[in-house]
Amino acid sequence: MNKLLFSVAALSLMGGCSDKGADHDGDGKITTAEVIEEMNEVTLEPGEWENTVEIVDVAIDGLPEGTPASIMDSMKGQVTTTKSCITEEEAENPGAQFFAAQAQNNCEVKKFDMSGGAVSSEMACRNMGGSPGDMTIAMDGQYGPSSYDMTMNMEGGASGIKMNISAKSSGNRIGSCPVE
Repeated sequence: MNKLLFSVAALSLMGGCSDKGADHDGDGKITTAEVIEEMNEVTLEPGEWENTVEIVDVAIDGLPEGTPASIMDSMKGQVTTTKSCITEEEAENPGAQFFAAQAQNNCEVKKFDMSGGAVSSEMACRNMGGSPGDMTIAMDGQYGPSSYDMTMNMEGGASGIKMNISAKSSGNRIGSCPVE
């Protein structure tokens, strides 16, 4: 789950800025090439970034009998903070990094619009990470070259279990990458 949330957060961080979204040819389908073109227009600062994801709300229907009722409450409020280094090469070509994550999670971009520092996007994923089921991930927020802040809603399920998870994600460039 944490890898999924980080991949989703990376999507918002690396968006381009267009007034018409990524569907450049207007055919109603957003291709890999269109999203890469959109994403590679971004001005992204290379360096060390700190990314935080907080689970705001969780609703799960269809859990097996005997599952503790407190399981959803235990997920609410969980905060995951990670640090990552974005190299100059990655900052110049953010589309390539996003599509590596997208391929791993078997996702299709349904909506991808970034204009005026705002992001609104939606992805539909099937059998993410080899797990059965479908999930729709919607994101809305603000972005800039050195920070982002957004809300996410993930809805889906498998094997009779349906879930809806709301989360907040933010990230900031915190300095130069550490020297190894």
